[in-house]
Amino acid sequence: MASWLPRTPLPPRPLSLSRSTEPLLPGASAALDFPGLGQLGHFVAISTDAPAWVSFYSSAAARQGDAGRPISKDPPPGGGVLLDLATTASELTITAPPGGTYFSTETSTTSPPPLRALVRNTGTARVAIALTINVLVLAP
Repeated sequence: MASWLPRTPLPPRPLSLSRSTEPLLPGASAALDFPGLGQLGHFVAISTDAPAWVSFYSSAAARQGDAGRPISKDPPPGGGVLLDLATTASELTITAPPGGTYFSTETSTTSPPPLRALVRNTGTARVAIALTINVLVLAP
C-alpha cells in the first residue's frame, strides 16, 4: 500500500527586484541576473525606465544563444526564452501575460540559480536602463 506524505502548500510570496544596466547605446544589450527568486514563480509585471526589449531565459546558455536574434523574429520553441516583451516611451510597465512562469534549467548545488535576462536599448539615446520585475515566488 502506498504511503502518502501530506502536502504543505506555501502561499506565493510577492517580490519586487530591480537591476540596472551600464549606459547602453541604441541597439546595444546587457545581461542582467536576478538572484533570490527561487526555483519557480510567476511574472506579475515588468517595467523599465526607458524603452527596451527585455527577454527572460531559463539558463545562461539560452540567453547567450538568443543574444543575436532580431526583435522581428520569434524565439524558437524550446529555446529557453521564458518571456519576451518590449516597453515603449508611452508604456514602460507591462502586466505579464497569464501563464508567464519562470524557472531554471540550470543546476546548482547551493541555491537556485538566478533568473537570467537580456535588456536591449530600443531608444534613440545612450542610457542606463533600470529593469524592475514583480513576481510571485512559488518554490523557494
